[in-house]
Formats: sequence, C-alpha cells, structure tokens
Amino acid sequence: MAFCEFSSEVVASTSTQIDNFFLSEFLPQLDGTYVKVYLYGLYKCSASKDNTLAGFAKSLQMSEDDVISVFYYLQELGLVNVINIEPIMIRYLPPKNATIKMKKYNVDKYSGFNISAQELIGSKMLTPRELEEFYYLIENLHMEKEAVLKIIEYCVRIKGKSASVSYIMAVAKNWAYDGVLTSEDVDTRLEEQERVTGDIVLVLKSMGIKRQASVDEYQMYLTWTKGMDIPLEIIVHIAKKCKCKTFSRLNEMVQKCYSSRVLSVKEIDEYIESLEEMYFLAKEVVKKLGLWYDNLETVVDTYVVNWCNMGFEKDAIIRLADYAFRSNIRTLDGFNNNINSMYRLGVLTSAGVDGYIDDIAKLDGVIVKMLHELGIERSVVSSDRNMYKIWVYEWNLSQDIIDYAVSISRGKYLALQYLNRVLSEYHVGGVKTKAEAEKFKLSFVASDTKKSASTAPKSAKKREYSKSELDSLFDDITEIKI
Repeated sequence: MAFCEFSSEVVASTSTQIDNFFLSEFLPQLDGTYVKVYLYGLYKCSASKDNTLAGFAKSLQMSEDDVISVFYYLQELGLVNVINIEPIMIRYLPPKNATIKMKKYNVDKYSGFNISAQELIGSKMLTPRELEEFYYLIENLHMEKEAVLKIIEYCVRIKGKSASVSYIMAVAKNWAYDGVLTSEDVDTRLEEQERVTGDIVLVLKSMGIKRQASVDEYQMYLTWTKGMDIPLEIIVHIAKKCKCKTFSRLNEMVQKCYSSRVLSVKEIDEYIESLEEMYFLAKEVVKKLGLWYDNLETVVDTYVVNWCNMGFEKDAIIRLADYAFRSNIRTLDGFNNNINSMYRLGVLTSAGVDGYIDDIAKLDGVIVKMLHELGIERSVVSSDRNMYKIWVYEWNLSQDIIDYAVSISRGKYLALQYLNRVLSEYHVGGVKTKAEAEKFKLSFVASDTKKSASTAPKSAKKREYSKSELDSLFDDITEIKI
C-alpha cells in the first residue's frame, strides 16, 4: 500500500499539479518545512517508486516521526487525512475544502516564554510562525516551557548563530519522543551527554575528526550505547575497521552490525571483510553487464548477499556475468534469474560452470551432427536442445533409436518436424530398441517426403566451436527442468 495517495476527488496526472488555492491561501502562512513535506507528498501521490514512509523521510532528510508530525498538522488544516493503519497512509484532499484559518494559540499565556526564547536566540527576530513551532512542543508534545527554553539554550550554545528554529525543533522532538519532557529530564539528558563527551572524542579521533560533536552525533552515540547496549570499544573498532570518515557512515555500519548480530571484534572483522568482498563482487558484476551504479549498496543488499548465501563462488558469479553480457542478458534482474537457474542445477563453482558449458557443448555436437544428417546447416538453438532433451529424458528414447529415426527422416520435407513425429510415435508405441523401431509401422504416409530433396551425407564433419558460440549456450540455463 502506498504511503501517500489521492482521494477519489483528486485526479492524478503525469505531472504534479499544485492547486492555486493552496498557493494563495496556505503557502504564505505555512513554515517552509510544512510546504516542503506537503509538495513532496503531492508528488509522491503519483510516483510509484519507493512510495514509503521510510523513503519519503530519507529523501527529505527528516526523521519518520517528524514527517508524520507535519502531516498531522496538515490534517488539522484539512489538507490531508492521516489514516492510522499499518503501514500508516496519507490521503490528500482538495485544498478548496480545507480550513483556511491556521490553528491559533493563546499568545497571552506565552508572553514570558516569548521574551525568554527571543533572548536566547539573539538578534534574529523570531516570527509568529516560529514561535508557534515552540507552542506545538508545549501543547501537542506536552513539554514543559522551561524544558523547551533549556533545549533552545543548549542548541544555541552548540550551533551558535546557525541554530535555526527547524534545527532546534528537530532536537526537541527527538528528545520528546525519547521521553525528555520536563526541565529535570533535559538536565539529565545534558548530564548524560556530558558524561560521554570523552567517549565521543575517542570515536571522532578514531575517524580522524578533530572537532566538537554535534547534537545529532550525541544522539546517535547514546542510541548505540544506551539503546543498543554496544560498548565504546566496539564502536571505535567499527569506525577504524570501516575507515569511516563521517558519523552518518559510522551509524550506518553500526546499524548493519547490530541488525546482523555481529558485535564481537572477530565477528565484526569477518563481517566487514565479507561486505568488502561483496561490494567488490557487485562492482565486477555491474561492470561485466555493462551497467553503472553510483551506489552499489542496493546491488549488494538485493542481489549479491543472496548469491553468496546460496554458496556461489565469487569467480563463478563473475564468469557467469561475463557470459550473460555476451548472451545479451544485460540487466541485474535477468542475470539474477539465470543465477537462480544455475542454483537449481547445483552449479555453484567455476569448475561447475566450466563443466556445465562443456556438457552443453557436447550436447550441441550431437545435435549439430543430427541436423547435418537431416540436411540442415545452421547453429544449434534452444528449441533444438529442448526437443532433444524431451526425446531422451521424457520419452526415454535411446541414441540408437534417435539415430535410426534420423536415417529415415533424411530427405523428407521439413525433415526436423518429420523426425519429431517419428520419435513421437515410437514413444507412444512403446518402442524400446532399434530393432523394434525398424519393425514399427508409422501411422502417417510417406507423402511428406519432398521428392526433390537430396540425401545428406551419412557422416558429419568435425567442427570446432568458437568462444562466442560457447558463450551463446548460456541461454540454455533457463530451459533446464529439475
């Protein structure tokens, strides 16, 4: 189910249409973040790719909770409906039916708060809309006024003049969702951060970073150590092992290790080494298929991890990717289908791939000889292989019977089709030996013979296969039935 969608009253189109009523009545009053979320959601209503809450939040570089919070406010205005199902869904409504008046707060009871907040912010004047953001924390998230003021003070101390209201709101909301609602809670959180300052310095040092940690980095560190119970030495080891240069990259690797349940030094070393190998493999496969990806993470997570879990040798995968390209299989999905077919065959190693190709080459040699005997001069195609396998593996006809049927089909009109009809009658008639085939009376008449057809030689010329011909055998993989 899509995260954002149109109501039945709104018609989607190939372009994103913005109602003039929204532009004239809502855009001038809404904070930039709210406008951004509304417009991006409007676009996602008609965009099927990654239409999820997680993808939405990642694209806007917001937390999922903040995105939902904005949509709840837009719901108060009548612009959307927030449907509380799992997963949550946002339904866009026609702006003309929305409430023009923005939610109003009792400003009188915030006069003292406004003065204190402005003093903390400094020379930059707070707008009425920015002050309403703080009121939202107090009335909707139930934070104490003093708690909000302490958070403002803290953010200004950390960020200086660059401490925007949106940044302060992001910190305050994160803390509120963690249960930091009172002045005492804020003091406790700040004391907690003070205690881990030395630890975070060690983490930053392990990444070659010489500066003070940001609020977001403190939050990440507390999540790792407090929420996930990961020791400092393990975090430092991950930072060094992965050569992380940013906290966001470190956070990504810590999350990966945690979700994969690898939290000892030995396990982490093995896991990261395997990841490095998988990224190398992804790079090689993509290159062999003639593709390009700026970020290989999706390739690794979607395909390479599964291939490695199947037990494929890395050299086998690279070799198969090379064969796939030469066989005009040039998408990851197409290649993945062939990998799955090879897995069903049990061909997981380079030696296995070579053996399989050799077997196909031998089979093609038999079929080429058969076609030559029938007077047909061309390369072997998949339908030839399929037909031959049916004769041998499903109809259980011996090579002697097939050779005899070839001999009596030689010179006939559409000789290959004639041969198939002959062998079909042998199968239905229960013919088990060449002697039985010689005595078997065919039900169809010999009028199929093309009188002008010349008799083909009884022996086939020896033929050497080129590399490209062997590569073309790759398309046979998907035809195998187990």
